[in-house]
Amino acid sequence: MVESLKINKIQVKDKLIVDSLAIMSNTEDFDFSPRASINGSELIITSAVNGAELGRLELESEMLEIAERDRFLDLKVKFEVMGIHGNLKMVNPIVALGKAKKLPMSSWKTTLPIQFK
Repeated sequence: MVESLKINKIQVKDKLIVDSLAIMSNTEDFDFSPRASINGSELIITSAVNGAELGRLELESEMLEIAERDRFLDLKVKFEVMGIHGNLKMVNPIVALGKAKKLPMSSWKTTLPIQFK
């Protein structure tokens, strides 16, 4: 299961877009089923597996209007595994390109319905 979910930013384009970072304890974590709800003016992301709250953020009035109109949001998630992702201490350049090697990053995008409370 995902240990924590950090909401980096919320954008309003034609719809509500939430950028987040999910931190997992090991690479075998496959139980990530987020659910979105709005209580008052707060966006709350919870886990469908155990109901634990993963993230909470206050919405501005414009964002709240878009959420009420559409009743869904786009959730963009970047996954990190504790102990694997981070900064490399020793960077080995690729001689042919002159660029440093990077750790792989997995990302995910989904559309979530919003429940209003």
